[in-house]
Amino acid sequence: MRRREFITLLGGAAATWPLAAGAQQHNGPIRLGFLPIGSPSNAYDSSLVDAFRQGLRQVNLIENRDIVLDVLWVGDDPDQAVSEELRRGAELLITCGSSVSVAAKHQTSTIPIVFINVGDPIAMGLVDSLSRPGRNTTGFSDILAELSAKLVDFARELIKPHRIIHYLWYTAWPDGQNRYEATEQAVRAAGLELQSRGIAEMSELDAAVAAIDERLACVHCAAEPVHVRTPRVHYRIGAKEWAGDDLCLSGGSAGGRISRVRS
Repeated sequence: MRRREFITLLGGAAATWPLAAGAQQHNGPIRLGFLPIGSPSNAYDSSLVDAFRQGLRQVNLIENRDIVLDVLWVGDDPDQAVSEELRRGAELLITCGSSVSVAAKHQTSTIPIVFINVGDPIAMGLVDSLSRPGRNTTGFSDILAELSAKLVDFARELIKPHRIIHYLWYTAWPDGQNRYEATEQAVRAAGLELQSRGIAEMSELDAAVAAIDERLACVHCAAEPVHVRTPRVHYRIGAKEWAGDDLCLSGGSAGGRISRVRS
């Protein structure tokens, strides 16, 4: 199933779960605070918001009749984005990604939260267990940590005879340490070498990328918020481009992919 189709289905499921209990005693539309990551100027990111709206319509939740959908794009400050949605009166939060989901959980214990595409929800304190979430949260997690071994297997085949995998990750990301440890374990099991570069601020990204050897074998970019954007013929991370026979491996829910770069 494509991600857009999944978000369409999720639109209905996310809204109906917490709304059903309070629908009888609520007067007027219920305010949903939707916090997507990305940019409204990006066609793909915007299409996911459109898909969410479509899912709401499919379960007969009509904007301005049954619900008010307040879309607030998450920028560099997830805490501020959540605070703003709560200030606007959100009665349900739909959070996309680990950082804003954890921020929402820290700021409210009463307003229902439905999270999308987070890492390990138990390790991050979002839920008590997968079978019984408890608290005021539920949602959908990804399996990227569990796929770390498979990503390393891909890298090993693609980089032969090289043995080095560079791992670029954001240390303040709530699921960052979990992803790093899973990747480190997979690399050791494969008999390869992992060179990790963690950044605490996105302003450090260019320097971290510049420190990677120009003869690089492979770069594994952990997901949120380090996203690899792929212009027509180059991989670009920060201000740096790789071309020719270089290789970049991206693992993330925001369109991660594996590909050789052609100059």
